[in-house]
Amino acid sequence: MNSISRLFARRTAPGSPLDEVRTLIGRFTTATIVGVDTEDVGRYPLKQRKVMAFHFGAIEYLGQQHGLSETESLAVFVAFLDRYFNLPVSETGSISERLQGFRDDAGERRFLEAGADAFRRWHEEGERRAPLELGEMLKQA
Repeated sequence: MNSISRLFARRTAPGSPLDEVRTLIGRFTTATIVGVDTEDVGRYPLKQRKVMAFHFGAIEYLGQQHGLSETESLAVFVAFLDRYFNLPVSETGSISERLQGFRDDAGERRFLEAGADAFRRWHEEGERRAPLELGEMLKQA
C-alpha cells in the first residue's frame, strides 16, 4: 500500500524564490510580533515606521540572498504592509519615499539594519530569540 501511495502522491513543484521569501517573512513576522505591544504600535505612527523598517531590513536581506530584483523585494514589502498594517496597495503612498526615509533617518536606519541582522541570526544561526529584539528596541524608542 505504501508504494502505491507514493506512485499516486501529488508532487509539488518547488516554490519560486519569491514564494520562499514571502513564506520566510511571514514566519519571521510571526516571531517578531510575540515581543511587540501591537496596540502601542497601532497608536504611534513613528513606531509603525520603525516596525516597517525592521521588517524591510529582513526583506532586503532575504531578497539579496535569493536573488530577487528590487521590484520583487518591493512587492514583498507591499504585501507585508497590506497584511500587517491593513494598508491596501492604493494607500501605501510612495514606497520609494518611505524606503528612502528608512535610510535617511538615523533612528529608522537602526531598525532597518537590526531587522536584517536579526533575520540572519534567526534563519541562518537558529537564534530563536533574535526576532524579539524588535520589541526591546521599541520599548527603548
